[in-house]
Amino acid sequence: MGRELFGLFDDRRVHVLTDSVRASAIASLSARESAAVTDVAPKRRREFATARALAREGLERFFGIRGFDLLNAKDRSPIWPRGIAGSISHSDTRAWVALVDAAYGTVGIDGEDRNELDQKLWRLTLRDEEQAYLATLEPSIRGRRALVLFSAKEALYKAQYPRSSSHMAYEALQVELAGAGSLRCSFRETIGPFPEGYTVDGRWLDAAGILTTVWLPAR
Repeated sequence: MGRELFGLFDDRRVHVLTDSVRASAIASLSARESAAVTDVAPKRRREFATARALAREGLERFFGIRGFDLLNAKDRSPIWPRGIAGSISHSDTRAWVALVDAAYGTVGIDGEDRNELDQKLWRLTLRDEEQAYLATLEPSIRGRRALVLFSAKEALYKAQYPRSSSHMAYEALQVELAGAGSLRCSFRETIGPFPEGYTVDGRWLDAAGILTTVWLPAR
């Protein structure tokens, strides 16, 4: 059974479950889910299966939806039950699932178990303003905070995609980190229904790994 996490979203109607990645989850895949990963590496199959097990548990536990096969669309985005908005993330060691009634909004969650974001990737993923912020920090934590910024962009991408059906470049979003684990994301380009300048809030946690969440309330 997955462990429920609290305090990652401002709205308690969003439910988050997590579990360690485990090979035993493969046995819980439905025939259709299993067929979707027959040709992938064992590592990827374990991660896929653990996330699907969490999604199945969450859908039944919080919404009374039983036996739902969580498959991917051609664009690789999960196909959730009608009326449900969800987000999945997994690292080498852990998986997370966030779920909410779609009438209230969409959500994004991202987990990272790397130690930091390689500086070679900064110019590809971070805006000049974000790199300037990192330069104000102690050198020993810059790579770690860069990973938080990157993760928040991944979470926001997952939250906006169901409503925009648009791919979003990293530079289209600016992330600002605040105290007490809060963050703010600002669109620097118009993406689907989200105009340039539109802002949304999220949270970040740096414990055993990095975890970021973004909440896009219904408009």
